[in-house]
Amino acid sequence: MTPAARTATAPAPRARTSPPAPPATGGLRERKRERTRRAIAQAAFRLFAEDGFDAVTLTRIAAAADVAPATVFTHYASKEDIFFGRRDDFEPMVAEAVTGAATGAELLEELGRAYAGAFDIALAEDSLEQARVFSRVLLDSPALRHSYHPLAHRRRLLLEELLMERAGAHAADPVVRAELEAFAALANTARELGFEALHRSLAAGEPTDRVREAAETALARGYGRVVRAYGGKGVGVLDAG
Repeated sequence: MTPAARTATAPAPRARTSPPAPPATGGLRERKRERTRRAIAQAAFRLFAEDGFDAVTLTRIAAAADVAPATVFTHYASKEDIFFGRRDDFEPMVAEAVTGAATGAELLEELGRAYAGAFDIALAEDSLEQARVFSRVLLDSPALRHSYHPLAHRRRLLLEELLMERAGAHAADPVVRAELEAFAALANTARELGFEALHRSLAAGEPTDRVREAAETALARGYGRVVRAYGGKGVGVLDAG
C-alpha cells in the first residue's frame, strides 16, 4: 500500500503516549477519598479475578477493602459502577480531537489518533494486570456484557454532542444534523471494534505488543472505512461552524 493510500484509510502513525497524569487533588480530604476509592476498586478486582463478577457481593468487597458496606455505597452505586470505573478515562482525548480540529480533514485524523491513543492508556504498565482481569471478567459475564452496551451508546451520544457544538448554527440544518449523527454512529462503531479486539487479546493472555496490534488493526479496518466515506468531497460536513 502506498503512503498516500495508507493515509486515506487509517489514522496516521503516531508517537506513543503515556497515560495522563492523575488530576491534581484539592487537599487531604480529596486524597483520602481517592485512596479509599482505589482500595475498594483493587479489592473488587481481586475478588472478580478469583470468583467471577456474578459471585461477588458488595458486602464481600467491603470486607476485602476493610471498609464498611456504607463506605462502598458512598463511592460507588453498584458493582457495575466499580467494574466500569474507568469508563470516562478516554473521553478527554476524544473531546480534544473534536474541539481542536480546524477542518473536517483534521478532525478525521485527530479522532483516529485519539481512538488509537486509548489503547496506550488501557495497556499502561501500571494498570495492565487490572486490564487483563477486566477483559477476562467482562467476556465471562453475560450480565456485564449487557451492561457494556449502554456505555458504548453513551460514548456515541457524547461524540454527537461534541460534533453538534462544533457545527454551531449549521447543526440546525436537519441534513447536517443527520450526517453528524451518522458519522458519530459509524466512528464509534469502529472504536468499539478496536476495544473488542483489545479485550479478546487481553483475556487470552497475549503479549502486550500483540494485544496492541490486534486492537489497532481492528480499529484501522473500521475507521479506515469511515475516513474513505467522509474524506474528499464528503469532508465538508465535518467542518466547524
